[in-house]
Amino acid sequence: MAYKIMVDAGHGGYDGGASYNGRLEKDDTLRLALAVGELLSEKGYDVEYTRTTDVYDSPVQKARIGNDSNADLFVSIHRNSSPTPNTYKGVQTLVYEDVGLKADLARSVNNELEKVGYRNINVVERPNLAVLRRTKMPAILVETGFINNDEDNARFDSQFDETANAIATGIDDVIKAAGLKSEAQNNTVNVINTMDGGEIDTSSTDDLERDNLIRDNSIVNDSTEEDSIVDDSPEDSSPDNDEPTDNSNYEGYIKDVPTGENDINGNYQLLVGIYRTLGSANYQMNNLINTGYPVTVFEDEDLFQVRTGSYETIEEALIAARELRDRGYETLIVIGK
Repeated sequence: MAYKIMVDAGHGGYDGGASYNGRLEKDDTLRLALAVGELLSEKGYDVEYTRTTDVYDSPVQKARIGNDSNADLFVSIHRNSSPTPNTYKGVQTLVYEDVGLKADLARSVNNELEKVGYRNINVVERPNLAVLRRTKMPAILVETGFINNDEDNARFDSQFDETANAIATGIDDVIKAAGLKSEAQNNTVNVINTMDGGEIDTSSTDDLERDNLIRDNSIVNDSTEEDSIVDDSPEDSSPDNDEPTDNSNYEGYIKDVPTGENDINGNYQLLVGIYRTLGSANYQMNNLINTGYPVTVFEDEDLFQVRTGSYETIEEALIAARELRDRGYETLIVIGK
């Protein structure tokens, strides 16, 4: 059985992702994801996609697609963006935690893209993203240049084939080095994910692979990213089915906090980030504004809160919180005083 890779084209359908001068992230990611998948197939891997057309699935649904497919690796393709055009450029790969096979994959992909000519920014831990947090297999999210940077866009278009090949090569090199072969390499291993209740078969693996498998199947909830959200809600506290009918089911969603001078009117708001710098808060604010959410940033004891929404009832706030969490944001419902 071939090593299976799930390739995810970020965004889709009504969710266009970041945009710049009429260019939509969802179009670039789909085109690139299909190209990367084709190259991986040619290398002997079993490739599946979360989408092959312009349709929308939430990040949580995409993680489920990957999990249900029993894929061995999840690769999500995105493009980056910044509040001000042509301010930042380069490639960046995101991981849930910077250890194990996923960390090696992220660096390998970045290094190969750097050879194409992209600036290599870094590997960043982003434990708040659903496609990294909820996938059972090692997962990486590749930010393939900034969509609002003219230089990155020119390279993305003129060196598209080289860009796709860099991502595929970066993945292939690490998988081969770890001893996890594709079918074409005639040396497959059988891996059962421990998070499905199975055990790791290490009978045909070397020390490096065993180390990667053990680390990639561990659950680590701590984030070392300096400006990550401060959220004391449970990791998976958003319900997947019907709305709660009593207040006991709201635990993990709601927190009483004082409002700031510039806070949005309304009984309930959604706290989507607390940051140490105003620049980081403004970056998150612009991300939300670009997806159509009203946002307020205000200072609270030398920290900057980013809030969105204004809801009269808890039920309305819960629906909005679920939608934002499906988009990859950590949320906390706050009650203004």
